[in-house]
Formats: sequence, C-alpha cells, structure tokens
Amino acid sequence: MTDLWTRDAWELADGVRKGDLSAVELLDLSFERIEAHNEDLNAVCYLDAEGARARATEIDALVADGVDPGPFAGVPMGVKELAQAKGFPDTRASKLYADRVAEADCTEVARLRAAGAVIVGLTTAPEFGIPSFTNSPLHGVTRNPWNPEATPGGSSGGSAAAVASGMFAACTGSDGGGSIRIPSSYSGLPGLKTTFGLIGCGPEPFDTGLTSVHGPMVRSVRDAARYVDVTAGPTLFDPTSLPKPAPFEPLTTSLDAARDRLRGRRVAWSSTLGYGVCDTGVEELTHAAARQLVDEAGLELVDLDVVLPKPGRAWGLLSSPNLAAWAYEDAQDRLDDLDMLLRVSVEGLPHLRAHHLGRAVRRRQELLNATAAVFADIDLLLTPTTATTAYAAEGVLSGPVNGEEVNLMILSAAFTAPFNMTGQPGVSIPAGLVDGMPVGLQVVARRHEDDACVAAAALMEQARPWPKLAPGYS
Repeated sequence: MTDLWTRDAWELADGVRKGDLSAVELLDLSFERIEAHNEDLNAVCYLDAEGARARATEIDALVADGVDPGPFAGVPMGVKELAQAKGFPDTRASKLYADRVAEADCTEVARLRAAGAVIVGLTTAPEFGIPSFTNSPLHGVTRNPWNPEATPGGSSGGSAAAVASGMFAACTGSDGGGSIRIPSSYSGLPGLKTTFGLIGCGPEPFDTGLTSVHGPMVRSVRDAARYVDVTAGPTLFDPTSLPKPAPFEPLTTSLDAARDRLRGRRVAWSSTLGYGVCDTGVEELTHAAARQLVDEAGLELVDLDVVLPKPGRAWGLLSSPNLAAWAYEDAQDRLDDLDMLLRVSVEGLPHLRAHHLGRAVRRRQELLNATAAVFADIDLLLTPTTATTAYAAEGVLSGPVNGEEVNLMILSAAFTAPFNMTGQPGVSIPAGLVDGMPVGLQVVARRHEDDACVAAAALMEQARPWPKLAPGYS
C-alpha cells in the first residue's frame, strides 16, 4: 500500500495489531518521508534509527507471538525537543544545553512507549518554547508544509510540520499559551489542549506558571482522543496532576453519539474576547464554521458579549520563575548564544519584583472570575484560534491585522493564552483556507469537560473533512 503516510495513527496501529501491517515497514516509510522532505522543512532535528528499528522489530515479534503491543502499536512518533526521551538530546532547543542527554523518559513518552509507539526522534521547537514560531539558534528555521515561506507556528512547530507533511502520523506537543492550538491552526491540523493536570508531567522541569500541558499533534480527532486516553493520569513528579475519574470514560467514547453529547448546550461566539482583533477573512471563515457547528450539533447560540481581562503581561510574568529556576544561572556567561526573546527574558529577571508578580497573580484571578461568569451562562465558547493565517517562517515580533499593527501575543495567542491561565480545555478545528492557508476554529469548554471539545471536533471532522496532508505531500 503506497499511501500509508496519509493514514491516521489509529489506523496504522490497528493494522499492526492485526498483523496486516509491519512496524518495521512503517518505520522505513517514515525514514523515507523524512529523507524526502526534512531538508526543506527542518522539522526533525534528531533521529535514533538504531533504537527505533530495534523497537519496531520487537513490536512485530510480539504480534507474531499473539501479544497486543498496545493502542499505538508500531506507530512511528516524533518527540518535541522540549520533552525528554531517554538517551536523546535534552536541549530545550537551546545552545546552553546542546550537549545534554536525557537520563529518562518523561511521563508522556514513557506512556506512549508502553502503548506500543516507536519513538523515532525529536522535532524542532523554539528556544524554551517561548514564541509562537519555530526558529531557534540551535536548529534554525522550521517551515510550514502549506507554504515554506510561512511558519508552522510554535512552539510545537516541528511536530506540526512533520505531521502535516506525512513524516509521522503523530508527534508529541505541549501548550503553555497556545503551542498545540496555534501550530495546528497554521498547519491544518486538529489541536487538542487538555484540562490542566490531566496528563501528568515530569521528571522534566516543573511549570511554576501552572499553564502548560502536554498533548497530541495529529491529523484526526480519533488520534487525539486515543493519545489522551493513553497518556492521561497522575504522576508523583507532578503535584498538579489529576487522577483519572473512577470509573474512567475514555475520550474515544466522545466520538460515539457526539451529537447527543452536545445537543442543547449553550454556546457563544467571540472574535475579540474584549481585547483582541481578527483578520476579516479569518473572522468570516471561522464564524461560518461556528454557525455550522451550532447547526450540526443542535447547540443553542447565546447572544453574549464576552469581555475578558487581557492576559498578556500576567501570562508572561507568571512564567518568569521557570527561567529563574532552570536557566538563569546557566545563561549568565552565554547571553550571546540565546535567542533574542530568551535573552530579553533572562536579562529582565533581576528587575522582577514581588509587586510585579503580585499584580500578575491578581490579573489571573480577575481572568478566572470573568471566565467563570461567562461559563455560568454558556457551556462552550467559540472563537478563531488565531487572528491571522501563518506569518513569515523566520518569525515576527508584531504584525498587521486589518491594517493595525499588533504585538505577537495579540497576533497569535490572543484567543488561546487566556485558557492556559484558567486551565480549561480547548481544541482548534480546521475551518478551511484563507488565501490558501489553513485557519482554525477554537472550541473552549469548562475544566474537566474535554469530552465536549472532542465531540465538537468529531462532528466538524464529519461535516467538513480537512485534508490529511498539506498540498504536494500526499
């Protein structure tokens, strides 16, 4: 079969489990795709060919012996380079740690391995995952398969580009302000950010900002749900990790009778959240997709003016202690090795005072209060995922929206970052194209109602299927 690179991860895994497909053959195909396309896209920065082949061979042997290797049996996967895979480089996409090697798998990677995934290598990210584009001093510019002059987004940009070009059917991602949803929107993928704490983290550096979650970069909603079902659960490394409910209902069940799960729920639409702006074409397309979702799911659209406090400065400040804890001392004698955004952050740390953090904490509480008031009236909030389509691959610090110059936070993360601050689940659903580039519709639910996001995405996947791969990669 010559089109396996277009197949979803669940299809490949089920084929391996039945003995219809070979894990080794899937791995060889992944290597072929990487060799053909990575030079142009710069999405994969490390390969463990020997280790991956040994694991794929082991998977095929297990199947031959009648053993089920797990829900991702034999599926080649890439790991975002901000995460840890034992024996792989552990760089944080930074020259500071270019020679460091991971001593253990992080929780997410360990659970994927236990589910039968073949961990092949690392995908690119921006340094410390700071901006919403992928361009690091260590690995350079990563490009969007839909248009190599554009960014695939960040910080899970390498994973997005690898999945959208067919190098991998699935990769790991993480989202501290939109870093799964933004690259998914820019690259034509469904991007699920789970409730904060659902997927336990560690032993990588603890997120003192309490904003970041791990999660899937995939092409289908079923893959996203299966990924979360496999990786969710607590860990002793992470005091914020949540137990699985008892009894645990897998997210994949949200795919069944999705309409029944959503019918009658109250929803609102906003293209500003009270402070943002949105490109006219993006707003029109995503608003049309929102109306279609309302019709498909039998939702009740509520006329609600959604006004939230602008999260930008507080969102950044609450992440500052991470830099202080993990990179500040190491960076002092190597400032010239840092990306400009990281250098500004590091150099600004000595000027950070308790009252600055106090102000950020208060703003977070204001945002929590305002969001709670909104979700007292509705069950789901619909927004554009990003204000525009993808901008230049090299990255920008500001950009135009309808003729108005806005900063990078408003350009990329205005609709995503608030819900990292509140810990709510959200999903970016491919909504179509504006000027030939992908655009996402975001659906946000209450904490612990991830199933509603999955059900909404599943309905839209049925109603308006999106391309599995970027043009030219099928």
